[in-house]
Amino acid sequence: MDDEVVREMRNTYDRYFQSHGYRERYPVPNPATLDYVLRHGALRAAHILDFGCGNGRYALALLARTGARLTGFDISESSLQEFVHCLQGTPYEERVTIVGGDLFKLGGTGIETGYDLVLMLFGVLSHLGDRATRIDTLRRLRERMRPGGRLILSVPSLYRRRPMELCRHACARRLGRARPPQHEAGNIYFVRHVHGERLRFFYHLYTVPRLRNELRMAGFILRDWEAESVFPEWWLMRSPRLQRLDRRLSGWIAPSLGYGIRALAEPLG
Repeated sequence: MDDEVVREMRNTYDRYFQSHGYRERYPVPNPATLDYVLRHGALRAAHILDFGCGNGRYALALLARTGARLTGFDISESSLQEFVHCLQGTPYEERVTIVGGDLFKLGGTGIETGYDLVLMLFGVLSHLGDRATRIDTLRRLRERMRPGGRLILSVPSLYRRRPMELCRHACARRLGRARPPQHEAGNIYFVRHVHGERLRFFYHLYTVPRLRNELRMAGFILRDWEAESVFPEWWLMRSPRLQRLDRRLSGWIAPSLGYGIRALAEPLG
């Protein structure tokens, strides 16, 4: 991973979880994304890797609905501590392995030990750094998958997210003032204030062709894609009625016009 971005994102998410801001903003999974994961492989998966699992928002829901073993990976120690706390006293503990910090700590290659479903949900791929880092990470994950495995991911849409930051970074590139990783189109930093703290996030914003290309370069083929939502996810967390409306609207728009893009990919060959 891009070391500078990783250090900054680790610090950002440690503070985000320590403040309880993440849990307050996203207390449960997006039901539409959870259904997508279940329909596209989780129900028959033997071993799931939740890459960027955070506090287990999706992992816990999947453990409750499947018999799969699950490995949760995240760079944020604070998020993993919260995940472990949530697991305590549940019947799922023995099916869970927690891995923190370094992608190389993730074992598993081949039929016996690899993952047959890998998740990169809620913009995890977008946080990794420049294009080379994103592609390298995808390749390493592919190497740890079983033959016939699947990758399910969601990424923020270029056409719906952070237009002011996109313009600002585009101007910096045009003027020759953009430092890596902002030198690449679609890479931005933005700030969110949570409980009085200033949290700085890195994102790469996607179109479907850009996502398809990066997956192909990493040895994946894009099999399915759709709009993740019309409304911001934190809105949906607060209203079942809005969730139902969002599902209807999401089916009518082009995937790139969603607030995010939800996708399924499979290893080539």
